Amino acid sequence: MHIIFATEIWGRSSHVDVMTDSFKDIASKITVIDPYDGTDPAFCSEEDAYARYVAECGHEKYAKRVSGALQQSAEPTCLVGFSAGAGAVWSAVCAENVGTATGAVCFYGSSIRNMIDYQPKVPVDLVFSENEPHFDVETVARSLQDIPLAQCYITPFEHGFMNPLSKHYHQEAYHFWLQWIKDQVVSHCAS
Repeated sequence: MHIIFATEIWGRSSHVDVMTDSFKDIASKITVIDPYDGTDPAFCSEEDAYARYVAECGHEKYAKRVSGALQQSAEPTCLVGFSAGAGAVWSAVCAENVGTATGAVCFYGSSIRNMIDYQPKVPVDLVFSENEPHFDVETVARSLQDIPLAQCYITPFEHGFMNPLSKHYHQEAYHFWLQWIKDQVVSHCAS
């Protein structure tokens, strides 16, 4: 099984490598896609990361990177995305040609609220934070829940809780949801 990870706006930081290494026992191949071509920009703040993401990449370009990696995969593939990466994954699995994709897991993908009319071609688990400053999570989740192949979950944690660089990182939640992701990936690839 191949797993494609799409990072947050922070890029490929050392924590991403630690997290993805924990999937080596279930994956034959792991690919990490990020907005900065594999470099760790080591941002000082989330605001700096967002400004660079918008200036250098943006959603459309990021979604194309994720779709391109998916099109190159030759084996059953599950995609996992966080924040901006979740939006890129959602776009990729809602495209006409999803290649070898078997499923996806998207965490706190705020941009998905602008793509609720998209239709995924494979099962997608959408995990949202309880509160988002720019939209009503319950309303978006209800809309997405009506889409075939989409399953929504709302956590009591804040946007970024899976990322040690975020001020909202939650260590206990990280460990719980990391195992949950592994279970979902295995389930998606077994289907």
